[in-house]
Amino acid sequence: MKGVREIVDPMSLAEAMSENPRFKRGVIILLSALLSHIASSVYYVSEKLHVDYASSGIELPRPPITEAPEAVFLATLYLSMGFLAVIGVFSITVYLKGSERRSLIPVFSSAMHGFLAFTVATLLLLPILLPAPPTNVAITYAEVSEVKLENARIDGMLRSNGSVLTITAQVLRSPRLVYNASNHNHPLLIESAAARVSDQIVSLGDIMVERLSWDRIEFSGYSFVSEPVLSREPWSALATVLSWLWLVSYVGLACKKFYRLSSQTVTLSIIITIIVLLVFGLL
Repeated sequence: MKGVREIVDPMSLAEAMSENPRFKRGVIILLSALLSHIASSVYYVSEKLHVDYASSGIELPRPPITEAPEAVFLATLYLSMGFLAVIGVFSITVYLKGSERRSLIPVFSSAMHGFLAFTVATLLLLPILLPAPPTNVAITYAEVSEVKLENARIDGMLRSNGSVLTITAQVLRSPRLVYNASNHNHPLLIESAAARVSDQIVSLGDIMVERLSWDRIEFSGYSFVSEPVLSREPWSALATVLSWLWLVSYVGLACKKFYRLSSQTVTLSIIITIIVLLVFGLL
C-alpha cells in the first residue's frame, strides 16, 4: 500500500524521494501512459472514425491524421511535448526559487508519476468508447500540394478551352490538386499539370477531372475542411483536460514539498504551465 500511496499522493512521493527518486517506477508509469494513449488513438481512427469525400466516386488520399501510423506519431508527440512543457516550467521554478540546490531528477520523476492520470483516463473511457457508434466525417474541400502521380490515367476537360482530355501519363505533376464538393460537375481540379508521355514532357494546364487513377502518389502537403469538423470525441477531450490538470497539480505539490517552495510560487508555476499547454494546443 505504501507504493500505491506514493503514486497517488504527491506529498508521499516527495517524502519518499528524499531517500530514492523512484525514477525507474516513474519511467514505467510514463511508458504505460504512452502505450495506453497510443492504443486508444489507433483504435479510434481505425474503428470509430470513418472519413470519406462528400462526392461519390472520388478517390484521393485521406487526411494523414486518420491513419494508424500518423496516430501513433501524433500521440507520442503529444505526450512528449506536454512532458517537456511541464518539466521545463518546474525545472526553471526550482532553479530560481528552490530553497537549496538539489538534483532535478525528482522533478522528472514526479512528472512521470503524474502521467498515471492518462492511463486511468484511458481505462475509464473504454466502456464509453467501445460501444459508441462510428463517427462519419465528410470532406467537403481539400488541397493536396506538390503532387506527383505515377502511371496516372485521367479523363476530364481542359479548363483553358473546354476540350475533352483522355490521357495516360508515366508521371504527372501538379503544384496543387483541389477538391471542392460544391462544384458538382467537376469537383476535382488539377492545376498547372505537366505530364511525361512517351518520354516527352507535355504541359496540360488546369484539368477539370471526371475520372482519375494512379499506381503511386506522392505529395508534400494536405489540408482539408470537413463536415462535421474533425475534432476529439467530447468525453475523450474532457478526460484529457482533467488529466493535464491533475498532472500539473501533482508535480506542483511534489515540488513544493521536496524543494520547499512557497504556495505562491507553486501556484504561479501551475498557472504558467497551463498557459504553456494552452499555447501549444495540448490542453
